[in-house]
Amino acid sequence: MCPARAPSYRTLASLRRITLLDLLQRQGAMTVEQLAEATGLHPNTAREHLHRLIDAGFVTSETEPRDGKGRPRIVYAAPRGADHRAGSIREAKVAAALRHGEQVRRMLSAEPAPCRPSPSLSRQLDALDDHLDDVGFDGSVSEDGLHVHLHGCPFADLVTEHPEVCRVHFGLLRGILEQADGPLSAEELHPFSSPNTCTLDLHCSDTGPQH
Repeated sequence: MCPARAPSYRTLASLRRITLLDLLQRQGAMTVEQLAEATGLHPNTAREHLHRLIDAGFVTSETEPRDGKGRPRIVYAAPRGADHRAGSIREAKVAAALRHGEQVRRMLSAEPAPCRPSPSLSRQLDALDDHLDDVGFDGSVSEDGLHVHLHGCPFADLVTEHPEVCRVHFGLLRGILEQADGPLSAEELHPFSSPNTCTLDLHCSDTGPQH
């Protein structure tokens, strides 16, 4: 089963953590009190789930400076692209993906045709493949290079009653491509476009002649 081979599956398989991550992706930085009120969770319970998300690299936390008296607030956020903090777990994961880029070669037979081959393109593909492997998806790229097919969704049972799971995962995929900083961007995710397969639409901003 996927949980045995996909470390991040266990983090994202919790509906409570998915709900917290969904709020942060849609509304931006929030305090634990705000998140607890929005979800109906006890603040301590919300904080425990946030720590699990932080450990997996899906959420960051930052202490706000305070001029007056009182305890400074801690705000939580779902980092995206350039907003990722230096030294964050997500950055470490991307860096690790670059060190074992051979993983993406198992998923692709060639670079996507619409994009000219480049180190930044390879970096994005490595990071994307590493995430899919970490979560428990089996990924393949279409011949035109602009669609990634995600096979064997490990969250299929959860998605049936909670479609926000797909919205959260799309936000993660988009953020990973932005963090890796290359020509590819995530356009749209089509849940279950075919039996047990979702499709991620990509856009390439670098369509110049290949050298």
